[in-house]
Amino acid sequence: MRQAQASPDDIDLTTLGATLKRAATKLIALSLIAGTLTYLTLSTIAPRFIANAELAIVARTGLNPFTGPNPQSSSADISSRMDKEAVNTHVRAIQSPDLVEKVASELRLAGRPEFNPVLGPVDTFSGVLRALGLSGVQSNLSDNDRVLNEVSKRLVVYSPETSRAITINFTSIDPQLAADFANQLATNYREKLATATVAETSAVQDQLAPRIAKLQEESAKADQAVAAFRNKAGLLGGGTQKTPINEQQLGDITTELTKVKTQRSTAESRAKSARDLMRRGKSEVIPEVQRSTLIQNLITQRVAVERDLLKRSTSLKPAHPVMKQLQADLSAVNRQIAGEVANLVAALDKEAYLAAEQEQAVLASLEKMKSKVAVNTTDEVELRRLEAVATSKHAELERLRAQFEANRARTDSGAVPVEAQIINLARTPSMSNFPKKMPYTLLVMVATLLLGTAFVITSGLTRGARSGAPRQDRLREEIAAATAEPSPRIPPSLASEPTPLRNGELPMSPLGGKSSPHLLSSEGDDGFLHVDEASSLAQHLLNVSANATSGFRSLIATRLTPTETADLAVATATELTVGGKQTLIIDWSIDGTGIARQLSIPNAPGFVELLTSKATFADVVRWIPGTQTHFIPSGWAVAEGPDGLDADQLNLLLDALDEAYDHIIVVGRYESARALFESIQGRFDAGIVASDASDGSRVLDDPPETFLGFEVADIDLIRFEPAGPPSENAA
Repeated sequence: MRQAQASPDDIDLTTLGATLKRAATKLIALSLIAGTLTYLTLSTIAPRFIANAELAIVARTGLNPFTGPNPQSSSADISSRMDKEAVNTHVRAIQSPDLVEKVASELRLAGRPEFNPVLGPVDTFSGVLRALGLSGVQSNLSDNDRVLNEVSKRLVVYSPETSRAITINFTSIDPQLAADFANQLATNYREKLATATVAETSAVQDQLAPRIAKLQEESAKADQAVAAFRNKAGLLGGGTQKTPINEQQLGDITTELTKVKTQRSTAESRAKSARDLMRRGKSEVIPEVQRSTLIQNLITQRVAVERDLLKRSTSLKPAHPVMKQLQADLSAVNRQIAGEVANLVAALDKEAYLAAEQEQAVLASLEKMKSKVAVNTTDEVELRRLEAVATSKHAELERLRAQFEANRARTDSGAVPVEAQIINLARTPSMSNFPKKMPYTLLVMVATLLLGTAFVITSGLTRGARSGAPRQDRLREEIAAATAEPSPRIPPSLASEPTPLRNGELPMSPLGGKSSPHLLSSEGDDGFLHVDEASSLAQHLLNVSANATSGFRSLIATRLTPTETADLAVATATELTVGGKQTLIIDWSIDGTGIARQLSIPNAPGFVELLTSKATFADVVRWIPGTQTHFIPSGWAVAEGPDGLDADQLNLLLDALDEAYDHIIVVGRYESARALFESIQGRFDAGIVASDASDGSRVLDDPPETFLGFEVADIDLIRFEPAGPPSENAA
C-alpha cells in the first residue's frame, strides 16, 4: 500500500502565472477605465484652495490690571495663561459662532453659492448630486445658519502639540477668499482680545480711584494715632530710630554684658594657664613672661653667669672662692626671676577677679533695666499694633497707586499687550489642495490593478491551483500529447515499427532472443517470491495488478550488470504489454548512468530534467525500438544526489504517470533505488530485488519482511535471480 500522497496544498506557480497572463489584458484595460472615470469625475469638481494664518500665544509685557505690580502674582498669572489648556481655550474661542458670524458678514459670504446652497451648485459634480437627490438644501434654515454650517465644514483651527502656535486653515473654491477669511478671523480675534483688555482696565480704574482716596485718609489718621500714643506713653524713640529709649538701653546693656563675659572668661583662662605652667616649672613659656622686658634681662644675666661658671669649672674647683661667688650670683638671679614670674601670675589673677566684678555689675544693671522695661510692656504692645495698622495702610496705598498709574498709562496710550500675536498672515494659494487629479487617478488605477490581481489569484486558488488535480490533468495532457505521435521524437535509427506478433508467438527482446514462459516461481521463508525468469516476474505482476484501479507501480533494485538489467526491464515490460498493460520504464539513475545506452536511446533529456522543469514529457518520453513500451531515460547527473530533487514534485509526476499508464517500472541500482524508496516513503505496489545468485554481498541477507532495509506492509516483494551461468555484477 502506498504510504503518502502528493501534497494537495502545493501552489502551482505555473498555473497561476498562466492565469495572470491570460487576465493581464483585462486587468490593464479595467485599470485604464477606472483611471479615466476617476479623472473625468474629478474634473467636474471645483478645485479647493487652503490658506493658512498663524497666531502665537505669548506672555503679556504689561501687568494684569487685577494683579497689580506684584511680581510673584504676575509670574503665576503668566504661567496660567501660557499652559496647554489656555492655548486650547484660545483655539475654541477663535471658532466661536459670534466671531465667525462677524467675519462672514464682513466678507458677505451669504451672497456666494459656496456658502449659501440656495443660490445654486458651485460645480458640475454638485449639480449632478443635487439632480440625483443625493444632495439638497435645508430650506428650514436661515441664510445665516446655512453660512455658519458651511463655514464650520471649511474652517479648521488647531494647535500643534509641542508649540503655543495656533493655525487657522480655511478652504474655499476662491483662493483670495480663503486667504481673506483666515486673515480676517485672526485679526478680529486679536482685536477682540485687545478690546476686552481695555474695557477690563477701564473698569478697574473706575474702582481704584475712590479706594485710593479713602486709603489716603485712613493712612494719615493711622500715623497720627501712632504719634499721639507714643507721646502719651512716653515711648519716645532715640536717634533716627522709632524704637523706645528703654528698649535701646536694654539692648546696649545686653551687648556690654556679652563683652564683659568674654573679657572675664579670657582673663580666667590666662591666669589658670600661667599658674599651671609655673607649678610645672615652665614659667618661662608663659606669654606674659616672654613679653616682660625685666624678666628677659634677668634670663640673659643668668645665661651669662652660667656660661662664666662653666668656663671656670674647667680650671677651678667648686670650693674656690670665685666658683662660690659665681654660684651665689646664679642663685640670686634665679630667685629674682621666680619673684618676677610670681608677680605676673598674681597680676593675672587680679585681672580675672576685676573682670568677674565688672560682669556682676553689668548683670545688676541689666536686671534693673528689665524690670523697668516690663512696666511699659502693655503700652508697647498697643504701640506696635497701631504701627502695624499704619504700615498696612501705607503698603496698600502704594500698591493701588502703582496699579492705577500703570493702568492709566496703558489706557491713555492704547498700547494694550495682547496674548495672541499674528506671526504669519495667509497668502493667496496658487495651487489647489483638492482634487489632485493625477495622483488620485494613478492611485485608483494601481488599486484597481492590485484588487483585480488579487481576485484573479484567489479565483485561481479556489478553482484548484492549490491542489494536485489540475496539475495532474495538465501532466496527463502533456503525456497524451507526447505519446500520440512518437515519430518526431524518435531518432531515425530507432524509428522502426514494432514487429507484429503471430498467435502464440512471444515478443522478441530488444537485446536478442525471445521471451520464454516462466520456469521457476516459489515462495521463500523470507517473505519474498523467488523467480528466475522475466516471464515469471511479468506473469506475477499481471496477476497481482489484475484488480488495480489505477496505475500499478513496481521498483526494481538491481545489482545485475547494466545489460542484464536492461534485458530484465524490457522483457518484463514486453510481457506486460502483451498482457494488455500500457507500460512505462523509468530509468532511475541520479548519477547519470543507466540503461539508456544499452537500449541505444539518448540519456538526456530525461527524468531529472522533467523533475527540475527543464523539459516536458514531449522531450523525455521515447519508444523502445522493436517494442510498444515507453521509456524515460535518467537524464543528466544530479550533483547533490537524491537530496537535490523535490520529493513533492517527484510524487506529483509519478501520480500523473499512474493516471496515464497501467504499469510503471522504475529501474535503478540498489543504492539509488533505496534513496528513491525512502524519498517517496515507499509508495510502490511491488518491490523487486534483482541480483546474481553468486553475488557475495547478497541483498538477500536483509531481514525478512523488509525491502531495501525498510520494514514494509502491503507491498508485493519479489526476488529475481537469473538462471544460467553467473555474469559479472556491477559494483
